[in-house]
Amino acid sequence: MATADPRGGVLDAAELARRLNLLLDFEEAQRGAPVPFAAIEEYVAAQGGSLSRAKWTYMLSGDGRRNRDTGLLRLLAVFFEVDERFLLEDSDVPERIGAQLALVRSLRSARVSGFAARTFPGELSPEALRRIAEVLEEESARGSVA
Repeated sequence: MATADPRGGVLDAAELARRLNLLLDFEEAQRGAPVPFAAIEEYVAAQGGSLSRAKWTYMLSGDGRRNRDTGLLRLLAVFFEVDERFLLEDSDVPERIGAQLALVRSLRSARVSGFAARTFPGELSPEALRRIAEVLEEESARGSVA
């Protein structure tokens, strides 16, 4: 395992959480099921690292301080098959992940719109359904709907 950089990752806790959650969403879209914590924990342990459920929960929630465990962040990057800079530096979302997540967001938006139409049959005008779709698209573009 790589030695830890004393500075750790430069991302604040909230940004690291956002990126980890993007990776989890991407993996779920690829696998058709959520990535179990046990799979991540086992991979990290097999590589000589350590990841507790509590630490993972804090990392995903964005609570707490910036993660300083560069070695762990590198292992997670390998697990998720992304360039380590995505978890260590202020860098762009990898193209393959961005494209897949855009598709996932639009599918989820369509499901929510369809749910609204089925839940309120005859009660929502076509204009109301269009407005719901617009709001979902706007939120999706901002990254609020994932």
